[in-house]
Amino acid sequence: NFIKEKSEQSSPFLLYMAFQHTHKPQFSGKLATNSCIRGEFGDALAELDWGVGQILEELEKDGVSDNTFVFFTSDNGPDLAFKTHAGVQGPLRCGKASTWDGGQRVPGIAWWPGKIRHGRTQELAATLDLFPTVMKLAGGKMPSVITDGVDMSPILFENKKSNRQNFVYYSASSTPQTGLYALRLRQYKAHFYTKGGECTDDYPDEVCRANYTLVAHSPPLLFNVDVDPSELY
Repeated sequence: NFIKEKSEQSSPFLLYMAFQHTHKPQFSGKLATNSCIRGEFGDALAELDWGVGQILEELEKDGVSDNTFVFFTSDNGPDLAFKTHAGVQGPLRCGKASTWDGGQRVPGIAWWPGKIRHGRTQELAATLDLFPTVMKLAGGKMPSVITDGVDMSPILFENKKSNRQNFVYYSASSTPQTGLYALRLRQYKAHFYTKGGECTDDYPDEVCRANYTLVAHSPPLLFNVDVDPSELY
């Protein structure tokens, strides 16, 4: 396989593995089907978990786990329009297609035996930061253009503050007139515009519904997401 071949050649490699499993329609093989009380979504998630485990197992078997940086994440929050056929955003507000944190905050799990210590961080990071981080680890040179990412090394390897202090939130509905919808600075997040996501008309929180129209906020809604992750108060 790819990992084994590159390992035997002592060749550096980049593997980008995008799983389809938890997108609707969910699917799973014989090993995972009917294995979870969570139904089809749980079965698909279980198979995804198995797939990640297979990759980590191969890295260890080929003797390159101590020289390989692995990062697991998602591109957006759960697609709540599919209800039980979608993920759960926990205490976060709304889901996919929303600039509330339920649509934006995703898991970020880093793995590198001997380099990354067990634990967790509350520091701010984004998938945009993977590019400059991987380039630095590989000894590569960044292109001579402006990029939006920052190196995550301080929070991954040094238990220090993040190089990222802010994050800008745009919506698929953003226009030159509206510009950004929200802005985060450290633990504070300001919403200048809010609009519904992809939730159905019977979703309990009306601001998440697809029929919730654009609302401008002046002054902006301001939340401390460290103490109010649901963005309610």
